[in-house]
Amino acid sequence: TIAKHVTARKANFCEAETKLVLTEIRKNFDKLFGKSASSSEKTLIWRTICTRVNGIYGKARDAEDLKKKWRDIRLKAKQTAARRQKEQVETGAPKTPHSELEMMVLDTLHPESVAGVGTMDTSMARLPRQQGKPG
Repeated sequence: TIAKHVTARKANFCEAETKLVLTEIRKNFDKLFGKSASSSEKTLIWRTICTRVNGIYGKARDAEDLKKKWRDIRLKAKQTAARRQKEQVETGAPKTPHSELEMMVLDTLHPESVAGVGTMDTSMARLPRQQGKPG
């Protein structure tokens, strides 16, 4: 018989743990996502953040877990902000305030990455057809 290797699912991030991860990423944002730090320096920063988070919350997170959490929460914050902006434009209703965690993420983003360029709804934009090629 073939034994199945079953891995336990890692625990979800609690809100306080997520807040700490975001705080540490924001503190080191320019080095983590800019060009000023080498790959090894970035790796060291991620490991340092990981050690801090694990030391406080006692979970076995690794740097890849933190990077994935950052990507996921950034995507969710962008989607939420874009949806709220679209609803506000369509209905004229006042904007719903963002949560503290959403604001922590949105503060790291360029406004156009949420709003699109100008007033164009980039989700509905189509590229012009190239001559001779089916669209």
